[in-house]
Formats: sequence, C-alpha cells, structure tokens
Amino acid sequence: MGWVSRNFSHKQATDSILGNPGRISMLMGLLVILVSFNTCCPEDPHKNYLNLIILTEPKTLDPAMSNDITTGIISSLMYDNLVQFGVGNDLLPGIAKSWDISNDGLVYTFHLRDDVTFWDSTRLTSQDVKYSFQRTLNPATRSSMTWLLDPILGARDYMQGKADSISGIRILSPADIELTLTTPFAPFLGFLAVPATAIVPFKTDDPVQVDLKDKPMGTGPWIFTEWQADRKVSFKKNPNYFNGPAKLDGLILNNIPEILSQAIEFEAGNLDVMVVPNSEFKYWTHSSTWKPYIEKVDELGIYYLAMNVERPPFTDKRVRQAITLAVDREKIIHRILHNSATLAHGPIPPGLAGYDSTRVHIPYNPAEARRLLEEAGYPEGCEFDLWVDPGAAVSQTIEAIQHYLSEAGFKVNLVRNDWNMMRDAMRQGQTDAYWGNWWADYADAENFVAPLFQSKNAARRNRYDNSVVDQKIAELQQSMDAEERKVLAMEIDSTIVEEAPYAFMWYPTSYTVFQPNLKNFKVHQMYFSNKYTQVYFEEEEE
Repeated sequence: MGWVSRNFSHKQATDSILGNPGRISMLMGLLVILVSFNTCCPEDPHKNYLNLIILTEPKTLDPAMSNDITTGIISSLMYDNLVQFGVGNDLLPGIAKSWDISNDGLVYTFHLRDDVTFWDSTRLTSQDVKYSFQRTLNPATRSSMTWLLDPILGARDYMQGKADSISGIRILSPADIELTLTTPFAPFLGFLAVPATAIVPFKTDDPVQVDLKDKPMGTGPWIFTEWQADRKVSFKKNPNYFNGPAKLDGLILNNIPEILSQAIEFEAGNLDVMVVPNSEFKYWTHSSTWKPYIEKVDELGIYYLAMNVERPPFTDKRVRQAITLAVDREKIIHRILHNSATLAHGPIPPGLAGYDSTRVHIPYNPAEARRLLEEAGYPEGCEFDLWVDPGAAVSQTIEAIQHYLSEAGFKVNLVRNDWNMMRDAMRQGQTDAYWGNWWADYADAENFVAPLFQSKNAARRNRYDNSVVDQKIAELQQSMDAEERKVLAMEIDSTIVEEAPYAFMWYPTSYTVFQPNLKNFKVHQMYFSNKYTQVYFEEEEE
C-alpha cells in the first residue's frame, strides 16, 4: 500500500504529526520508509480498495457461525438477509422486497426479489432461504446461533431429531416463503437481519456444507478473494450485486489489534477508517486536520458491574444498590473516558423504544452507600472478588472503580482471567461479581432485558430471578403493539434498576475518523449493517 495511495497529501500527514510533537520520534522512521517505498515501486494495485480494520482473527467464513463481531462483519459483506438494518436501527428490505405479518403475529410471508444471484450466477429462490434456516438449525452444523430461528414452529423438534423438516417453513413459490412461529415474538423480524440468518445457496444432498467455512458463496457486494491468517481478509466487488455494484474495486480488512499500529497506519494513509482510540482521544478530536472527519455515534450498548445475587454479600439488595452509589461514574466518564460515554439510567440504552429519558440518575453518594452497608449488616464494610478480562483494556477504569468502592467500605479483590475462564466460572456461579458489557445483536429493548435478566436464559450469569420481570418480558416478546411494548420495556427497566443485580455504568459513544478524500462514508449503528457500496475516493486536484 503506497504512502499516497489514498490521495492523502504529504503536507496533511506532516501537519498532523507535527501537531503533536511527542509523536515525531515514534513516526518519522516509518514515514521515511514509506516515502522511499513509494518512490521505487509501481502504482499500488489496491489503490481503489477500501482499507478497514478488524481487531481479531475471524473464526470462520461461514455465516451460520457468526457469533462474534469480526465474523459477523465479514459475513455481512459476503451475504445478504431477508431484511437488513439501515444506518440507524431501522429495518429495511434485503433479499425480500416486502413482507406481510398476520394479525396474530404468527405468520410472516416474505416476497423475494427476482434479481438476486449468487456469485456463481445462480438465481436465489425461496428454496435457498428454507435450506439456509434448516442448515443453521441442523445439529450437524454446530451453530451456536440457533436461538435466532428457535421461534419458528417445529424448529426444536427438528433440532432434537424428532422431525426431518421444520413444519413452520413453507415454500409458496420460488419467490415467496412463509414462516410460522410457535407463539408471537415481536423481535423476530430483527433476528432475520443478523449475520447468522444470512442466505446461502441450496446444495442437493449436502445439508451442512462444511466447505463454506473457507469457501464462501454469497450474494453480497464483496466477493471473497483471500484470507491471510493474522494479516488480512480481501474482497473484490461483485459486479452483479442486486443493489448495484460497489463504487470501489475492492475491500481489505486488515487485522491490526494494536492501537498504536492502527494510528500509525491510518496517518500514513494506509487505512481509510479508524475508531478513535481512547488513549489518544484528545489528540484526534482536537486536531485541526482530523476534527472535520470524525463522526460521533451513540452505540446500542452498555457497560456494567454484574453481581451474583446468590452469593453473599450480593444476596442483599441494599449491598447491590450501594455499589452504584459508591462510584463517581460521571467523573470516570469525563476524566478517563473523555466524555465518550453517557451516564446509564438502566439496562436499555437511548435510541430504543423503552429507554426512560425522564428517570433521574442515581447520584454519586458514598455516604449513602456506607449507610446501606451498615443497614445490611456490614458496619465494617464487606469484601468481594471482581472478575475482569485483562484483554478488555479497561485497567484504568477498573482501578478507578476499585478506588471508589474502597472509600465506601468495600474491599475489592480483582481476579484477572481470560474471557473463556471467566465465562465458565460465571456459568457455574463461581463469581461474586464481574465487569462486563452488552451490545445489541438486534435493535430492540428486549435484547437488553431477556438475555440478561430472564430467569430461563443461559446468558443470565448473575442468577437474577424475578417472576414479575419474567412475565413482563414474555409480554414484551409477544405484544405486537408498539406503544404497549414501550410501556412494558420501561416497567421492566425500572424494576431492574430498583433490584440492582447490575450496577449500570454508562452507554458507550464511538468516534470514528476517516480519510478526508473518502466520500459517502457513514458510521452504522449496528456493527454488521454497513456494506460500503456507496463510498468512493475523491480524486486529488493537480
């Protein structure tokens, strides 16, 4: 990738670096190498390629296995769904040009476009849709995302080997397919926009298609070309994409987990988009060069400290309530997070129906926290273990929280283990408390209450159990009335805040910087919804 491969001038790069003298010694050596490289090499063959960042190695190229951010992003570039999310959390037509939902909320009829083809020019039909859903639910596929299609009538019988097919999936014609649910489930349409419910081609006598893990065959705008382990995944544009071919020739996902390396490559013009790292937040957001090219987005996510309500001292609600009171969340947001977050009022983030903007936030009040501890029988304070994933890059935040809690009478022992060990311990109920976050899989308030607080849910790692909350979540899932669902979500949110199984900290805000010559770029709220078909590079004036 050439130094000026993005038409980003030497002057802009130099001004950007000199704007922060402390970065000169770190970057100048690299700049000399890059300039020299550009003068002796032919024109970059990837000049009209979009260069993006991924933070981890993809697990697979199979959309049915898309249970992590990187795999989900890759799947969405190569495949399409019946429906898709727009720039925000609105649902738009995808492969389906329209759909009908029965009055009782049980039957979904999708009408497919007639101009969708796979990369090999095979036309997509309703048979491919049925096959894709059946493949994901097939135990031999070993997908962890079967819950997305579990609401379909007969799905469980099929997964348990009690049926050879799924009774709730019916092909009406090559362009029409009907899905019948066991019970009404309002978030279901959003489930069909998630990468794991993407449509793959039907293959006779092959219900699993194991080879899709490294030999994808999609309908999407970007055709897979190469996967270099721990380096990059490359794509070329699909000239026959049904929504119109991309304006660029190709796209490269560069595997660069290190923040410093990202910044160096971006300033050298070798990357086109980068999430502003928190450690360099002031540099980027105050830079006269970069400030005009930074886009702020309020994410659908939340950070929290979760407490195991079945383990002392958190069996007592007053102790749980004291945690939130003891932490100066606003100061952490301002001083450590550089205001790249907003104070959390409850589990449901802004932007979703059910978020209560009228609720007064819980104030920082260490004196009240100590009073609650004394009232709960801990006049000398209490001790607990807080599990933290050291790979989450939150040490400064966690240390601040630990400090505030100690001042209120808590003795916090940090237990640092990788995520896999943490997850196993949480599932077995061995953790007192843990630091975590949750991001929307689909844009619905239900996604922030059911997985985390419904007693039957496997992700309920803090052992919270409330029959009233369970009942209201069930009503939220089944109601097809938007206003009723909003009221139910707010009621659930309010109850959970009062019971305090989590100390809700903040809702994240991201700042994304892009190269000045990249046009039509928009940050999408759902991480997998941007297909990058409309972006292009503006030619530099001579």
